[in-house]
Amino acid sequence: MRRRLAFLALAIALLVMPGVASAQFFSTVTEPDPDAKMLLEADTLVYNVRTKKVTALGNVYIHYRGYQLFASEVSYDETSKRLSASRGVRLEEPEGNVIIARDLELNEDLSRGFANGLRADTIYRTRLAANRAERVSEDVTIFEEAGYTACWSCRKRPDQPPSWAIKARRVVHNDSEHTLRFEEPRFDAFGSTVAVLPSFTIPDPTVKRKSGFLTPTAVYSNLLGFGVRAPYFQTLGPSADVTMALTPLSRQGLFSDIEYRQRTASGSFGVRASGIYQLDPDAFDGSSGDRLFRGAISTQGNFYLNPMWQWGWESTVSTDRRYLSDYKQSTGDNLTAPTNIYLKGLGERNYFEASFWAFRILQDDYVSNEVLNPPSPFTGVGQRLQGKQAYVHPAIDYDGVVDRAVFGGELSYKFNVISLSRQETDAFGALVDGVDTARFRGVEGTYTRASAEVAWRRRLFAPLGQVLTPSAGIRGDLYAINNRDPNVTQLDDGFAGRVMPYVGISYRWPWLISARWGTQTIEPIAEIYARPNETHIGSLPNDDAQSVVFDDTNLFGPTRFSGYDRVEGGVRSNIGLRYTLQTYSGAFLSTTFGQSYHLAGRNSYRVPDILDSTGNSGLTSDRSDFVGAVYLDTNQGLAMSAKGRFDDEDFDLQRAELSASARAGPLSSRVVYAFLAKQPDLGVVDDREEIHGSASLQVLKRVRVFGQMRYDLQDRDIIRTGVGLAYDDDALSMSLAFSEDRGGLPEDPVDRTVYFRIGLRTIGDASTSTSLDN
Repeated sequence: MRRRLAFLALAIALLVMPGVASAQFFSTVTEPDPDAKMLLEADTLVYNVRTKKVTALGNVYIHYRGYQLFASEVSYDETSKRLSASRGVRLEEPEGNVIIARDLELNEDLSRGFANGLRADTIYRTRLAANRAERVSEDVTIFEEAGYTACWSCRKRPDQPPSWAIKARRVVHNDSEHTLRFEEPRFDAFGSTVAVLPSFTIPDPTVKRKSGFLTPTAVYSNLLGFGVRAPYFQTLGPSADVTMALTPLSRQGLFSDIEYRQRTASGSFGVRASGIYQLDPDAFDGSSGDRLFRGAISTQGNFYLNPMWQWGWESTVSTDRRYLSDYKQSTGDNLTAPTNIYLKGLGERNYFEASFWAFRILQDDYVSNEVLNPPSPFTGVGQRLQGKQAYVHPAIDYDGVVDRAVFGGELSYKFNVISLSRQETDAFGALVDGVDTARFRGVEGTYTRASAEVAWRRRLFAPLGQVLTPSAGIRGDLYAINNRDPNVTQLDDGFAGRVMPYVGISYRWPWLISARWGTQTIEPIAEIYARPNETHIGSLPNDDAQSVVFDDTNLFGPTRFSGYDRVEGGVRSNIGLRYTLQTYSGAFLSTTFGQSYHLAGRNSYRVPDILDSTGNSGLTSDRSDFVGAVYLDTNQGLAMSAKGRFDDEDFDLQRAELSASARAGPLSSRVVYAFLAKQPDLGVVDDREEIHGSASLQVLKRVRVFGQMRYDLQDRDIIRTGVGLAYDDDALSMSLAFSEDRGGLPEDPVDRTVYFRIGLRTIGDASTSTSLDN
C-alpha cells in the first residue's frame, strides 16, 4: 500500500496555490518516477500558509501511472507529515484491484496508518472487508472484525450473504510472507455460522503455491469402508513440490500415497506411489486383490529437446491387477496401464514418433461363455491375459507432405516400422463351416514389419461444378517373423514381403440450393480404386488392422483397414449420396448413405486372415452392406445422431449407434444406444445391445441432481448406476454421490461407493464424482 499511495503525499505537498476552484493541471513528480505525471481534479484546492496544510475538496480525482483515487476530501499536513482522505475513498489500481474506505490516514512514509470501513476487491476475485484496518509496519496490516470470501458474484446480490465466508476478530496480513492469519475465526455458510475454528494461517491470493493441508475428501465404499483423505502439500522451491496423503479406511486400514512433481528448464516429471496393508483382504476374495499388501508406483515425464522435438515416458507398476480400480486410482473402464517411452518431432509439414510400449493388464483372468474358446492346446479367451499382451519395441511413424506441387498435385509419404513380441498365443474359437477352430489375435514369438508408402492426388474442377480427384500411390511391406508356437502352422516363418500400387479417381458433383433461411447441398459421390490382389493373406500376422468397422466415416476412401498389416486389394467402387442442410440460425443436418462394390480381383475382405477380422465387416460379398448416418444439431439445445449398417439383401440391422443430447431449461440429458449383431466367425455368439443414459436437473439456481445408468439389454442387467446432489457457484462446490459398479464379469464384486466433495475457492478445490460426459 505504501508504494500505491506514495504519489499522493508527494503531489499534494507540492501544491501551494490557495482557493482554486475546479483545479485541473499536470505536475511533474520527481519521485518515485521523474518522468511520471500526475493529474489532479477537485472542486476546490486550498493551501493554508499558517498551518501548512493543503486540502483538495469536492469530487477529488487523482490519476498517477494508472492508479486512480476518488474521494470527497484529501489533505496533507506538512507539519505532522500526515496524509488523510475521507468520505467515500476509492482507490483503483492498474491491475484491477479496488480498495474502498470511509476514511484513511497515513504517515509521511506510509509505513503506519489506519482506515475505517475498509473493503478490498482483488483481481483474484476475492473480497476482504473490515470495520477497521491498521498498518502497524511496512509489512504488517491488521484488520479488525474482518471477513474474507471468494464469492465474486455476491457483489451483484448485496442483500444476500455469500455462500461461504471466514470471519474473524482479527486478520493479520503479512506482506513479506504473503500470509493471512485468522484469529478467533468462524466459518459461515449462507449467512449462518456452522463452525467455530481454531486460529489458522493461509496464503494470501497472490500466492500460487504454498505448503499446507489441502481440502480433505470423504468416501465410503462397501469394499473399503469409510475414509477421509487428508492431503498435505509441500513446496520444495520454485520448481518442485510434493503431495502426501493418509486415508484411514474403516474396513481396510491406512491407505497412503505420495506424489512428487518437478519442473526443469526443458520440461517436467513426476512420481507417485501408494499402498496399503489390508485389514480385510477377504473383501476381495476370489480376485488378485486378496492379499495383505497392495500398492503401485507410477511416473511420467515430458522434456523438449528444442521447439520441434520432445521426449518423455509414462509407466505404472502395481502389486496386482485389480489394485488401481479397487482403490480408485484409475478412471473410467481402463483395462490396461501403459508403460511408454517416446520421442516426437513436429515440423511444418511432417511428423515423427518413436515409441516403446508395454501394458499392465488391470483385470483378472476370467472364464466367459459369451465367446467361443479355442480348442486345445490353446488357453481360453480370458486366461493368461498378461502373457498375451504384446511388448512393442519399437513403433516408429514418420509421415509428411512435400512442400511444393508435384505434377500439379499433392505428394505425401508415410513410413512405419513396428516390432513386437508375445509370451503367449492369444487365440479364440471361431465357427468356420460349422467347425470350431482357432483364430489368433497374436502369436507367441517376435514379429517385425517395415512399411513405406508414397501417395499423390490432385483436385480438378470440371464444368458445372463437378470435382474430379485422381490419385495414385504405391506401398511396400517387409516382414520378419519368428513364430515360437508350434501349434500355429498358418504363419510364414522368416522373411516375407509385398508391394501394392494403386490408382483411383473420385467424382463429386455438389448441388447448392440457397434460400432465405439457409442452404442445402446435395452431393452425389462415386469412386473407383484399382490394386493388384493382396498377397500372403492368412500367412502374415495381423496386429494393427484387427478393427474393420465399415460405416459412413470410411465409406469413401481407398481402404477400410485400420492399420498396415492388411491392405485392400482388387478393384472396388464406392457410391453414395451426401445431403447437408444449414440454416442461418445455426441449425445443421447432415446425412450420408451409400454402398461399396467389389468389381474385380480378389476381395481382401472375403479371404480370412489369421484373425478373420473381416468376418462380419459387411464387405465380404461383391455388394457390401448399406451404411448410413444422420447428424442433427438444432442449435437450440437438441443434438442427435444415428448411424448404422444394414444387410445388403434383407436390410437387417448389423450394427447401430444412436445418441441424443438435449438441454431444455433446467434439464440436461444424454442417451446412447449401441447394437452389434453376433459374429460367430469372431467368436461372439450372442448379439450385444446396451443403453447408457445420464441426466442433470437444475432444481434450484445453483443446486442440481444428476444420475447415470448403463444397462445391458440382452442380459437385462444393470452394469452401472449413479446418482448425486451438487451445489456449484463461483466460490463453493459441494456434491454427494452414490455409485454402484457391477464390473464387467458376473464374478466381479459389486462396488458400492458414496462420494462427498467440498471445494472452497482459494482455500481448496474439489470436483464431483460424475458428469454428463462420463
